[in-house]
Amino acid sequence: MNRTIKLTIVTALFTALVTVFTFFVKIPIANGYIHVGDSIVYLAACILPFPYALIAAGIGGAFADTFGGYVIYIIPTLIIKALITLPYNSKSEKILTKRNALMVIPAGLITVVGYFITAFLFFGWAGAVVGLIGDVIQAAGSAVLFIVFATALDRVKFKRDLFNKAFLIDI
Repeated sequence: MNRTIKLTIVTALFTALVTVFTFFVKIPIANGYIHVGDSIVYLAACILPFPYALIAAGIGGAFADTFGGYVIYIIPTLIIKALITLPYNSKSEKILTKRNALMVIPAGLITVVGYFITAFLFFGWAGAVVGLIGDVIQAAGSAVLFIVFATALDRVKFKRDLFNKAFLIDI
């Protein structure tokens, strides 16, 4: 099996993980829900090379919106989730490098600003302001979970030993 096919398979796996962690692991709020799917998006961005992480993040988030009935958010989510993968680097043997740990800040800002603009376009100024707190909580919670997950995966040398050996993909 060639590298592209293997990466496509792993991308599909991450797409499913993003969908599940976004759709099923959530807390309903007034204008939607807070989820932990972004923590999986961050992991995908640190494990998969560009553009595979971007695809898994965008499609996984869009699937979650589709299944959840938030159809108006499908396109904005596709774009925003894809964009939050861009600050990360997947070239290290480790997931949680200093650089990747710091990238939760710009990724969180992309999330908050992206959904603020989306809410403003859909619901006006008041709707955008109402969603702001939930988006900040989601971004902060996903950042913390990403660091926890990445630390655990790095301790078992997931990327270097398990991921690369299982899929025979070099980082």
